Amino acid sequence: MLRTNHGAGTGNGWTGRKPSLVTGLRRGVLGRCPRCGCGELFNRWVTMVDDCPRCGMHFERSQGYWLGSMVINLGVTFGVFVVALVGGMVLTWPDVPWAALTAVLVGLMIAVPFVFNPIARTLWVALERHVRSRSEPYM
Repeated sequence: MLRTNHGAGTGNGWTGRKPSLVTGLRRGVLGRCPRCGCGELFNRWVTMVDDCPRCGMHFERSQGYWLGSMVINLGVTFGVFVVALVGGMVLTWPDVPWAALTAVLVGLMIAVPFVFNPIARTLWVALERHVRSRSEPYM
C-alpha cells in the first residue's frame, strides 16, 4: 500500500515547517503527533493508528521500529522502581516493611509500563523524527 505524507497547503492543519526539538518532545510527552500536534493517535490505549489523521505522517517506518519506545518505557519503569525502592526504604528506615514494599514495587512494575506505553510511543516518534530530519525532509 502506498503511503503518502501530505505536505503544506493541503488544508490538513500542518504548516509544512519542521517543529523544534522542544516542540516535538512536548507533543510526544502529551501523546500528540510530533509534526502537527494532532491528539487522536490511539484507537485503544495500546493500539496506535498507522497514520496521523491530520497531517498523514506514517508512524511505523519498518519492522522493529517500536523497539526505541520499548527502551524508553523500560528506562522510565526502571527509574520509577529505583525511586520507589529508595523512597520506601528512606521513609521507613530502620524497620523497612519488606513484604509491603515488595508488593507496592510489583504493582508499579506491572502498571507503569502499561500506563506509560502511549507516551513512550509518541515520544519515540518525536525523537526519531527529529534525529532523522537532520539528513532528510521531516517525514
